[in-house]
Amino acid sequence: MTTTQAVLPLAPPARRSFAGRDTVAACAYLRAAYGARVGPVPGAEAVTLRHSRLDCGTYQLDEVQLGGGLTLEPDPDGQALVLQLRRGELAVVPGCVLGDGRPYVCTTATVPLRLTARSAVLEVTSLTVPLLRQAAGSPTERQPVHVRFTSPGAAGPEAEQLWRSSCEYAHRVLVAATAVVPPLLVGETGRLLAAVALAVFPNNLAGGPVPADSLDATPDALRRAVLFIDENAHTDIGLGHIAAAAHVTPRALQYAFRRHAGTTPLGYLRRVRLDHAHQDLLASDPAQGTTVSIVAARWGFAHAGRFAGLYRQAYGVRPGATLQR
Repeated sequence: MTTTQAVLPLAPPARRSFAGRDTVAACAYLRAAYGARVGPVPGAEAVTLRHSRLDCGTYQLDEVQLGGGLTLEPDPDGQALVLQLRRGELAVVPGCVLGDGRPYVCTTATVPLRLTARSAVLEVTSLTVPLLRQAAGSPTERQPVHVRFTSPGAAGPEAEQLWRSSCEYAHRVLVAATAVVPPLLVGETGRLLAAVALAVFPNNLAGGPVPADSLDATPDALRRAVLFIDENAHTDIGLGHIAAAAHVTPRALQYAFRRHAGTTPLGYLRRVRLDHAHQDLLASDPAQGTTVSIVAARWGFAHAGRFAGLYRQAYGVRPGATLQR
């Protein structure tokens, strides 16, 4: 049995920016942006800052140009900050000198971090604690009171690459978007980043299976999950929401779908959304500006080619043929 997991509020992504060469103003802006104590490094060069943010509510994607020195002390119970240098130089003390593309998660250090930048261009991904807890794959009552990343570096080169590719995907789908991004894509992208962060950086949320998970993987749990998915596929739901509706843990839900349905919870959700997209294509008029990409994105499919492949496998025709029939 697990507790109810609410769908996190998801406001439309908002863009914000700041540019300046005033150290006091830059530090004040960063304090507000990251919920952290930020101050200048005595004797260091003045801080120059250009900051562009896409605020997705439960997470933020930032592109930062930084020069000078500052101290940063994240709130131990606040959002997780993952830094990734794209070019220039950035030294983090205590910690390391960041190499190009190597991610660094700000841990709950007992002393402030000291950042010294020379023409640094970096990406900062902020992930809220509720989002990380949802991505952990275990009910809240089994999780530690405080979320902690126990090491600033990724677990290895493959983990670093996984984080880089996930960030590239998020920036391509959201930051570079020229049209309004559908809510399902915003939510799915946030859960992806949170899950990858927990997989890439050592933390205290990782947990193993327990005997009850296997015992709870019943046909009744599957029935409750299927009903919830069928009624809520149009909303921003993930594995945690489905498991809570079925009154089991996410791991037990995975077992139930594999045993009794031969698929996964998210695989079933994807199939239901694919059917909704099919119905939309049948009901749409391309003369009114509807495209396959628009319909696919509306139902959480960011990659048009992958959507076309799934669609053809399910319905035997290209989605464009359905739209143009």
